[in-house]
Amino acid sequence: MTATDSAPVSEVEEGPSLTPNPRRRLLKIALALLVVLGGAYLVWRQREDLATAVHELSPARFAVAGVLAVVGTMLIGQTWVALLHGMGIRPSLRDSHSVFYVSQLGKYLPGSVWPVVAQMQFGLRWGVARRTMLGANILFMGVIVASGIGVGALLLPWSSPDGLSHYWWLLLLLVPLAICLHPRVVPGMLDWLFARVGREPLGVRLTARGLFTAIGWAVLAWVALGLHLAVMMQSYASVGLLEVAAAIGGMALAWAAGIAFIPAPAGAGIREALLALTLGPIIGAPEALTVALASRVLLLVADVVLAALGAVVGRRAIG
Repeated sequence: MTATDSAPVSEVEEGPSLTPNPRRRLLKIALALLVVLGGAYLVWRQREDLATAVHELSPARFAVAGVLAVVGTMLIGQTWVALLHGMGIRPSLRDSHSVFYVSQLGKYLPGSVWPVVAQMQFGLRWGVARRTMLGANILFMGVIVASGIGVGALLLPWSSPDGLSHYWWLLLLLVPLAICLHPRVVPGMLDWLFARVGREPLGVRLTARGLFTAIGWAVLAWVALGLHLAVMMQSYASVGLLEVAAAIGGMALAWAAGIAFIPAPAGAGIREALLALTLGPIIGAPEALTVALASRVLLLVADVVLAALGAVVGRRAIG
């Protein structure tokens, strides 16, 4: 039984009343201000790294890389939306993006599980049970991690003359990843787990179309974020197709590893270390670390900008 043909997403937990009142309106405005101020604080904490990166990489390249960081972040958000649609959860595009972008600021807290907690709560506004939103988020993380490893495995072994000798082991992961990405595997595992702890099953399944659409958005995100790195790499070396392939594969693999290592807020340290290892042979180790740190700052700024827009423009989704 697949996706929206199965049980509709009407088995929901009781959500908060949607009757408008002044107190609720004030709460929404306060939450929007909190998101904006919290995001500004996160950027202010990185002000020294930001200034150093602008100085070393040139303002023009930094600006172009920043635009690509925003585009890549938006494509990752679209991956989440595609999975929701594949599970029969169809809030408005504005509401779904607003919830995703605002909740993403939670990944900068230790534990990195706060976006999932927030999205489970926000899902009640759409009439979706918390367990269903949990399933959607586990699928989202699975698609991001699996597509990231897959893109890394397809590009990194061929991105340099000795790439295969360094990254051959990634090719061994392609078949297990393909199996794990089958539309029935993760929902089936969650149903089994819920049954073991005495909880109700998800009640929905993911369509093949929803899965492949989500994977397509994720791959586009890795391309945008890889180009975001390649633009900055041009400050230190000539960048051709092989270097772009290394940037795309390196970013995809580094992001996947950062998500898989849950204790690190937003993959801090893990992503930079893998990018330094991947890009170091191309532009030099110190330069690769500078690019990785600049990428970290730019992606933080992208998260903050999109969260602020989501909080201000989509307040109806944040009750």
